[in-house]
This record gives sequence, C-alpha cells and structure tokens, in this order.
Amino acid sequence: MNGGAAVKRRRENAQHVASAVAKRRLRDPQVIGDFVACPAFLHAFQAAVKQLQAVFPSRHRRSFEANAFQAMRSYVCSGTTLLLITGGRLCALLAQRLLCFDGDCAVRDPLRLGTSTLSRRHFFRNSSATCVATSNGHSSPVTSLAFHPTAPLLATGSEDSTVRLWLLSCDNSSATCVATLAGHSSPVLTVAFHPTAPLLASGSQDKTLKLWLLSSDNSSATCVATLAFHTETVTSVVFHPTPPLLATGSHDTTVRLWKLSSNNSSATCVATLKGHIHGVTSIAFHPTAPLLATGSRDQTVRLWLLSSNNDSATCVATLTGHIYTVRSVAFHPTAPLLATGSSDKTVRLWLLSCDNSSATCVSNLVGHRSSVYSVAFHPTAPFLATGSSDKTVRLWLLSCDNSSATCVATLAGHSRWVNTVAFHPTAPLLVTGSEDSIVRLWR
Repeated sequence: MNGGAAVKRRRENAQHVASAVAKRRLRDPQVIGDFVACPAFLHAFQAAVKQLQAVFPSRHRRSFEANAFQAMRSYVCSGTTLLLITGGRLCALLAQRLLCFDGDCAVRDPLRLGTSTLSRRHFFRNSSATCVATSNGHSSPVTSLAFHPTAPLLATGSEDSTVRLWLLSCDNSSATCVATLAGHSSPVLTVAFHPTAPLLASGSQDKTLKLWLLSSDNSSATCVATLAFHTETVTSVVFHPTPPLLATGSHDTTVRLWKLSSNNSSATCVATLKGHIHGVTSIAFHPTAPLLATGSRDQTVRLWLLSSNNDSATCVATLTGHIYTVRSVAFHPTAPLLATGSSDKTVRLWLLSCDNSSATCVSNLVGHRSSVYSVAFHPTAPFLATGSSDKTVRLWLLSCDNSSATCVATLAGHSRWVNTVAFHPTAPLLVTGSEDSIVRLWR
C-alpha cells in the first residue's frame, strides 16, 4: 500500500472510530480494536500507565489480563471510566485523556487525546470549585502549604513563626489543627513533606532549615535537626522524589543541596549552587529526571542538571521572559512542562527539550490583575492552579498538547493576597493560604 492510500485508510479508520464512539458502541469489539490500534492512543497509553492509582473507587479497580488490547476489549465500564491494567499497574487513560463524564458516558473527540478533563465527580464539578471550609488558626499570613503524600494531613507555614499540622476529615470537607510546631524565631516561608519517610521540613526568615519527625499517628512532630548554612531567609525547600536529597533556596542568591542521613535525623550540605544574581524565591525537582528548576528575583528561571551521585548540579539553561520577580516554579507530573508565576502578573508555560537541557516558552497566561505568587499542577488531571495578590485563585485547563491553557474558573473568597496553593495528591481538593491568615479548602 502506498503512502497516500495508507493515510486515507488511517483517516477512514479514525472516522469509523469517531462515529461508532459517538453512537456509544464502545462495546463493539471491532470498534475497540480499531481504537487501540491508533498510534496516538498507544503513545498516550504508554505515557499514562502510572497515573490515577487511587483516584477511582476501589470497586472499579478490577484486574485485567496483562495484554492491554485484550483488557480494553474485555471491559468498558459505561458511565464511569475505562480501566486498563498492563504490567500490574492501573491505567485510566481514557478517563484522563479522552472521556468527560457528567453522570453518563460521553466522548467529545476520540482522536484528541488529552483535551477533556477527568470525571467531574472525581475532580471539580463544572471545571470550578466551591469553598467547603475555612480554617482559622494562624495569627499571621499563611505563606506555604504541603499535603502529606499518603496520610490525611496538611502542613501550613505562617508569618507567626509556626508550622501547623491539620488533620483532614474523612470526606475532606474540613480540617482540624492537631499540632502547632514552634521553634523558628521568624516567619516560616516554606514547608515540605518527605515523599516516603515521616519527615517534614520547614524554612524560615531566621535563615534556618528545620527537620521535624512526625509521630506514628501524625498528631505531632519533634524537631530533630536545625540546619543553618544560608546567610539570608530560606524561601523554599523541596525533597527529591526518590534519592535522600533535599534542596533549599534563599535570598542569599544560592541554592543548597542536602543529603539526608540514613535515619533522616540530620542532613549534610553537599553543594552550593551559584548563578542567580538576586534572591532565590522558589525551587522544584523534576518528578523523574535529574533536574532542578529555580526561580529568582533576578527575573530568570534556571535549570540545573544533577550529577549522578546528587552531590552537585550544573546550570544548563537560563530562561528569560518574565519582566519582574519569578515567584513560583512547578514541573508537570508527567509532561515535559514547567510553569512559572511572576510579579509581572503572568504565568508562563515552558516546554522542556528532550534532553532537559533547555526549555521554550510556549504560552504566556494572562488574567490575574496582580502578582502571581504560587503555581501548582494537578497530579493527574490537566489543570493548573495559580494564586495571586489580586486575592483570587485561577483554575486553568491545559490544551491537549500542553502548549496553552484556558482559565475555566476564578475562585474568590480570600480577603487578601493568596500566597500559596496546593492540590491534594489523590482527592478532589484544592487548598489555599493567604495574607488574611486563613486556609481555605475547595472542592
């Protein structure tokens, strides 16, 4: 078959699939077979295998044969989602990248993988969110938020120099403060949970980094280490997703890499990364690649390639485009994408090169009326949340190729600047912290 005939045949197959799906003949083995044979589906399927392990109710987590084609042919759950298993791992590709459910099964476009959102029942109904609770506890502005990776626990840092631990209710409709961690002598500007160990880190204007060991029931925490190497405010702290490594950024213009001890009771500074000419405001590890992103008051974002043993890093790219301070940086959990928020009121999306040695700005998101202080990608759905000093939070829906995003909701409720936003790792929950000293839960 020549090239033209092959293209024609693929087009006809695509039209057949689209037509059949539109008529809800998803149980037709031939239709399913044609669909999974599409190269676009296969590529997206491989990229999405690791997602949504805990999003859907347990009653829908069925076991299928290892072969993805057979699994797809054997089970389509009308009105809920299509679940696939391959290599023993759950994949909800069609839920995330294709289907948009509002009570019954409907397909918008079977060939534009990635354009639709996940089930509104599992995320935000009508692409929006409603404030379900406000938590008062801090006596000064809330500067930072972090969800525990597995436990129903939230940590908040505040200008009142404390860190608070909040226990989420079973339905995530409220949060109760279970501990107030005092020890810093100045405002706490950043908090982060370790991805696997019972450990919390906090950074402060007092120039220190503290490590807190959580109790077995997560109702309290004990400071096990105070690390003082930075010469100015510690603005950001993040744990690496896998190695025993964390990074801190500071107004002293540097980023420091720290290796944790075997029992997580201390950390040793193994590298000081210099390059920014003004204070570092935000840092983020790439979820899978040996890459670190840093934002600064010098209006730039730097990409740093970690060494094989994680004891050093080399700046491989300096991203320019923002015209004021870069306030926040965040990597997409699966796509080669970086988001940056700035005092220039914009959010930029950057597409990483294949070797992560550079990035190209593919979109400049305009909508906020003042500085963007925080950006956060949803862990599984194509959403980006941004918090601003215009007192609002915006939800943006990413395009199928991640080259742009559309604002689908503006969440108002805080009476002052929104300093920090965070998505729950598995539940349909967004949390925001503000200069009004309040933490808000949105569903």
